[in-house]
Amino acid sequence: MKNNVLLTASDRRYGDFLIEHWFRSLRENSDLGNIDVAVMDYGLSLAQHYYLEKHGIITRKGKRDGHVAVIRYREMRDFLTETAYNQVALCDSGDIIFQGDISPVFQQDTSSYRAVCEDYKPFFSVFISSDFFDPADRQRLSECFIHNRMVNGGFIVAPRDRMIHLADECLSTIRDMTRFGPDQIVLNGVLYEEGFVELEKTYNYVIATAKEGVSVESGVVKTANGRMPLVVHNAGNLGLLRPIEDFGYGPERNKLKEDTLNALKTLYQSTEGFFKTQELFIESRRRFRTRLRKMIRNLRLID
Repeated sequence: MKNNVLLTASDRRYGDFLIEHWFRSLRENSDLGNIDVAVMDYGLSLAQHYYLEKHGIITRKGKRDGHVAVIRYREMRDFLTETAYNQVALCDSGDIIFQGDISPVFQQDTSSYRAVCEDYKPFFSVFISSDFFDPADRQRLSECFIHNRMVNGGFIVAPRDRMIHLADECLSTIRDMTRFGPDQIVLNGVLYEEGFVELEKTYNYVIATAKEGVSVESGVVKTANGRMPLVVHNAGNLGLLRPIEDFGYGPERNKLKEDTLNALKTLYQSTEGFFKTQELFIESRRRFRTRLRKMIRNLRLID
């Protein structure tokens, strides 16, 4: 066992992408000398499972009783409880490729959570509902979401004990684990409550919400100023919302959907004012309640 581990999750549907693009790009660009790679298996085919094990990847069978992005926290928690890794990275697998060496991030700020904040805030507030959370948690998480920039959970790094704690919070707070989305809300609540170190965007470059534009040259994704992100994240719950089609690793891959990207940026820009208005409303309500309590205390003193 190595000192650090990179964890992800996959099923049969995304298993080929995991092997041919996610893992291939990771292996060819990163120093894995001190990093184990582990995959939470939610229904990989026998061929996919065989390939991973033959290439030294740890696989752990998971129970497919919910959305993989949410229930992976359960298998991650159990896996980390049974092992003694120092640093842990949790990473998406179906919409991420690696273009450079991510190993240095395991040596930076090793006592803290580390993650990337998105430039624009997607509509994740729709997941702060009674379907997913109890009333007290909804209130707390809603205020956190409105007041802060959104941390993207596609690539996060933390010491083992903190990652176990994050998993416990997700599993104890989320009421419905069968649908996409609520884990991102809990992750933001935990990181803003306990503190985190914001990583450079190169460690999780979310194309859809990055203010800086992108280009594609021979399959390589670059920012507008020519930088090459280490981790490229083609995020979007629906395929139509992903700004790159034929996403993957190789010179023939990655066709930028400029119309989709421009539409997404216009949409996110137009909603920035909405979130600022919500923030002002919450602050005004807080001040009103403070003044009201003070008035009540003063009246009691007069009586």
